[in-house]
Amino acid sequence: MTNKISTNRIAVALGLPRKIADLLVFAQTIHDTMAANSKTLPSPSPALTVLQTDIDTLATEQAAVKARTPGAVTTRDQAAKTLTIDLNSERLYVEGLVNANQANASQLVTDAGMKLRRKTAPSKPPLAVKAGATSGTVKLVAKAAKGAKANNWQMSTDGGKTWVDLPSTTKATTTVANLTPGTTVQFRQDAVTKDGEGDWSLPVPHVVS
Repeated sequence: MTNKISTNRIAVALGLPRKIADLLVFAQTIHDTMAANSKTLPSPSPALTVLQTDIDTLATEQAAVKARTPGAVTTRDQAAKTLTIDLNSERLYVEGLVNANQANASQLVTDAGMKLRRKTAPSKPPLAVKAGATSGTVKLVAKAAKGAKANNWQMSTDGGKTWVDLPSTTKATTTVANLTPGTTVQFRQDAVTKDGEGDWSLPVPHVVS
């Protein structure tokens, strides 16, 4: 029996600070954490010696900026850019290890001083059209509007040239029956609140089954 390989790629997050002082502390923490876990992170890219050199360079250039050395800001900003590229490269290295060993993803990112990127739930579409329980019926489900008193519905069988009103509902869902299988019907919805009727949603086409 072959083992199934997950097709869901795991993303690793850095959350880079914007202030130079914070970036230096952050980068040094990443360096030290990865160095302390060389067994699980054997081949950082770039090498940790390169990362440390770029951290030291940025620290030197930041000191020059504070000392008001002419041209130091430009040099400092370039050093910060180089260090940011380094850190993102380390993130990609860790992300590669994580996806090659997803069972130990949490431990690997902890060993690198990084975090797993949280997945965000997909946003609900303003209007979804689904096949109904029987042939010739469809179920419409709209995104509920806060404080909605009623939901208006319309359908079009001529590509949106003309619209036919459907019965209003209190809930943001309704079922439409007696449609001709094989035809394409468009639907749209708007919510009625204390401020009156809202805008119609974008039309959603559906082939009736």
